[in-house]
Amino acid sequence: MKCIILAGGFATRLWPLTENKAKPLLHLWDKPIISHIVEGLPRDIPIIIGTNAVFEDDFKKWMSNYPERAIEIVIEDSKGDEVKKGALGGTSFIIQEKNINDDLLLIAGDNYFGFQMSDFINAYNGNPILAAYDIGDFNAAKKFGVVVTKVAPALPSGRPRMQVSEFQEKPQFPKSTLVSTGCYIFPKDNLKDIIEYATQKKDNLGGIFEYLLQKGNQVDVYSFREKWFDIGSFDGYLNANKVLLGNKIIEKGTVTKQGQNKFIGGVFLGDNVTVTNSVIHDSVVLSGCRIENCVIRNCIVDENCTLKNIDLSHKMVRQGSVIHK
Repeated sequence: MKCIILAGGFATRLWPLTENKAKPLLHLWDKPIISHIVEGLPRDIPIIIGTNAVFEDDFKKWMSNYPERAIEIVIEDSKGDEVKKGALGGTSFIIQEKNINDDLLLIAGDNYFGFQMSDFINAYNGNPILAAYDIGDFNAAKKFGVVVTKVAPALPSGRPRMQVSEFQEKPQFPKSTLVSTGCYIFPKDNLKDIIEYATQKKDNLGGIFEYLLQKGNQVDVYSFREKWFDIGSFDGYLNANKVLLGNKIIEKGTVTKQGQNKFIGGVFLGDNVTVTNSVIHDSVVLSGCRIENCVIRNCIVDENCTLKNIDLSHKMVRQGSVIHK
């Protein structure tokens, strides 16, 4: 089995944080999003990161943190959002570029998965399989690929299993609150179907399951209850950090705190951050920042910012910003 992690998008909805940074490299909880994925994968599975030339150097720098892992970066020939290959197109490109002829674990690199990846892999039984999460709300389900299930014959071990009876891509009227989460396994025999379908719908990753069902394939479902976050918007990104941090204060490397400070809820302080006479509430402050006489609530402050004498709420602060009164 090989693993492809899709990391080629430009994430314009998360600007300015993603102006110069790939979304999977955004900080989540205590490390980049993609690091949570890689560290959860079995060590014997080779990993291919699919990205674009704009972020190539950033991923190479990130990859240096994992010298013991078999990680390879494949670069798409897209330099902007308007010419990107799309999730399915990017997958097809990598399959052909690297001549992959193995079962394929395919993961969207901008998702956080709370389940054990080894459990998902162990649930694979030769059919395509997707990881699904019950979001519990029909309106929320409209934003995702919706999975309608049926009971399938039990495995030889006696373990019950579910299969997809219908797949709805971002439906106006969802038939279920069970949503696909961007984590899939495809047997090698289905790789040709991915390549074929990508010629028609390059950015409709969920549509491949509708296509496979129409061709008579059985698609298995791995349903989980652990935490899952799709980092698709600032509110989603902020909420994911808030939930995962809980009420913890995490300090990374050297942090200097001067004067009277107050930290409320979940707070992350990166390396070489200095905080002076400030209140920081449910926020992420990345490395090299200087915060003085400020109140910061529900914010993501990117690297090397200087904030002084201000009150900020629900903001994304661009890398290197200097804001003061």
